[in-house]
Amino acid sequence: MTIAVGAIFKNEDEYVLEWLAFHRVVGFSRFYIADNGSSDLTREMLAVLAEYEPITLVDFPDQADTRPQLPAYTYLVKQAAGEVDAIAFIDADEFIVPPPGEATVLPAVQSLLADQTIGAVALNWACYGSAGHVFHEDGLVIERFTKRSLAKFSVNQHYKMLVRPERVAGWDSPHHASLVEGRSVDAKGRDLTYRDGFKNSLSQNVVWDGLRINHYVVKSLEEFLVRKSPKGSASKAGRIKHRRYFELHDKNDETCDEMARFLPAVHQEIERLQAILKAASEKPAAPRAWQQWASSLKSALSRE
Repeated sequence: MTIAVGAIFKNEDEYVLEWLAFHRVVGFSRFYIADNGSSDLTREMLAVLAEYEPITLVDFPDQADTRPQLPAYTYLVKQAAGEVDAIAFIDADEFIVPPPGEATVLPAVQSLLADQTIGAVALNWACYGSAGHVFHEDGLVIERFTKRSLAKFSVNQHYKMLVRPERVAGWDSPHHASLVEGRSVDAKGRDLTYRDGFKNSLSQNVVWDGLRINHYVVKSLEEFLVRKSPKGSASKAGRIKHRRYFELHDKNDETCDEMARFLPAVHQEIERLQAILKAASEKPAAPRAWQQWASSLKSALSRE
């Protein structure tokens, strides 16, 4: 079974290698990424990697009177149809985690999609807080932030979807795909039920003992202020993420170090991707451009 991840990125160069590496380690074999006019090295890094890795990269700049996320998802899911069995659409601060005790997501996905009536699987959030970090320090996201909300935190009723691409009719929101056929289920394979008043938006139950999404929603205060807050929202015009957003999502109620088991393999995969980028930066074809690239690349990778 071939499973993929789809996303829209903007200015994620400090995080993109970890995100790619982690999802490769846990069993995703293809990536479909729309770049929303990044002004950092995100697009350049992905363009180089796409020459060697199973990455489909498309440019998806802002368009007048429409937010880019849902149109990007619509475009990418069409690209994935016929190429992969399933694709999950998530953000750069979201990591799809295998069930407890599983090394990859593949057994769970294969078990769920063995039922041909299932067209989409909702994966709930597990929101992680800042763990008290004020500044952006060295280390991976998955090793720096190990404190999270409790499952009962209402924001965890949000979900993202793993879908059979050919069955997607459209997107009601970044969280929910409408289907031409088939059922939407939770990560345990049960028909998806919704919180009252939030159909196609929030699930009634929060499932963490199957597949789930670790959502590193704020990271450190510095990263939130410098990286997340200025972006606004890719799906809602005019949405500003400031103090209230940080305080709502900065939940550090319990420690969870489940991601530690993936760290050796993720570090190894990051090193492999860094080697590809380093080799590309040393190409002599355009000396000035590549010299500038190498200098910028070194700065960006120093935070990985």
